[in-house]
Amino acid sequence: MKRKTVCTDPGWSRRADCVHCAIRSCVLFADLPPDDLDNVLSVIEDQTYPPNSVIYREGEKGHALFTIRHGMVKLVRDLSDGKQRIVRLLKLADVAGLEVVIGSNYKHTAIAVDEVEICRIPLPVIERLVPKHPELSRELMARWQRNVDDADRALVDFSTGTAEERVARLLLYLSTADNICICSSLGRQDMGAVLGISTETASRVMAEFKRRGAVREVASERCCHFNLELLGRIANPD
Repeated sequence: MKRKTVCTDPGWSRRADCVHCAIRSCVLFADLPPDDLDNVLSVIEDQTYPPNSVIYREGEKGHALFTIRHGMVKLVRDLSDGKQRIVRLLKLADVAGLEVVIGSNYKHTAIAVDEVEICRIPLPVIERLVPKHPELSRELMARWQRNVDDADRALVDFSTGTAEERVARLLLYLSTADNICICSSLGRQDMGAVLGISTETASRVMAEFKRRGAVREVASERCCHFNLELLGRIANPD
């Protein structure tokens, strides 16, 4: 893992990369006043994880939350048969490790799907700011609700219907990611682990989608283009 700490310069310049970040308006501290944001940035770490690297492990004592600035993270649970199930995919501006706010250990193992850039937010920062800023409490609640919504999606969209319907729904979900190349990073094994289907079935469905023009891979760009209208019809045939 390549790791660097940012915002250590005591001067104003330390805030340039953070205050003017492309996702500044949708991160956890979006509504903090400048003075408090300035104090927060002094202890936040900007970290980069290569593909397939572990950010934290299930059962570990949690000391920090992680905001995703680029890339995708999969949250994994180990099954009794030794296999793994991906329970959630986190994308741009999502927060991993929210459970530590209520004193829990990490509930999942967080693994980088592709190269991931994150901001590591120490738990004491949250504990210090919440009493002073009700808007941060509301934002944390909104993030919890988003997790509940994602759990509902996993139960309904990703676990019911034919394999073709499930894959189409997953691709539609991924189409809202921060870049269109994301399906090149999410391998067939991971797709199967999200949807509860075999790797072979995921590969077969993707090959069929390419044949039908629902997905077009551009190897030179390492990205995929989706036919959203066609995927929508496959995902919801009725």
